[in-house]
Amino acid sequence: MPQVALPTELSPIHSPASAPGDDFRPALAFTALTPWFDVVARVAIRDNALKERLADLLPLQPGQAALDVGCGTGTLLLRLRERQPQARFFGADADPTALAIAARKAAAAGASLALTVASATRLPFPDAAFDAVTTSLLLHHLATAEKRQALAEIRRVLRPGGRLLAADYDAPRTWLETLAFLPVRLFDGFDATEANAQGELPTLIQAAGLEDIQTCAELPTAFGYITVWRARRPSAVTPL
Repeated sequence: MPQVALPTELSPIHSPASAPGDDFRPALAFTALTPWFDVVARVAIRDNALKERLADLLPLQPGQAALDVGCGTGTLLLRLRERQPQARFFGADADPTALAIAARKAAAAGASLALTVASATRLPFPDAAFDAVTTSLLLHHLATAEKRQALAEIRRVLRPGGRLLAADYDAPRTWLETLAFLPVRLFDGFDATEANAQGELPTLIQAAGLEDIQTCAELPTAFGYITVWRARRPSAVTPL
């Protein structure tokens, strides 16, 4: 895969040659609904509470580079920047409409974010480019094979010793939780959500070559529990 230098400008949004085409599915299924994403997320999945928790769990140092894979409208990046404005923040998402919203939010906040139209399975960044990578509520949209590709890409772009913070739906523990998770499975597909339903995300994270996997938060929502996992790339560079 061709590699490019890290983009540094907020506008225009960076769109590499490997950016996804028009066959991706927006988070709310239709591009016309994307401007409503933040409102829906706040109500349906307690997005404010989730992003606050993620920001609390990822302290950054001045000058460090953080990438949010599937950054959507940029909410998490802006929360992270509030805590450490001297870090460098990058976002990748397949949805240019969502990234345009992120760019407007960043401009209104006076924040500098480098945004890139890209698939999680083909991140157009150099190896070992980031001190930290986050991803929240992206993996359940991907088929299991695509989850593996995305996690392998995340490992590739993390520096040795770099940290991953991943949040997504976890296995239901009761029949009520199974019922609550059913709308997500119907909407995103049983194939895409099977690994989540079986509690396999930590296994997939480990299989990608990350270690020290920890469950560090759980958030109940109307559609089941969202679990936050923390992991890191081994400090010694080892092949997969």
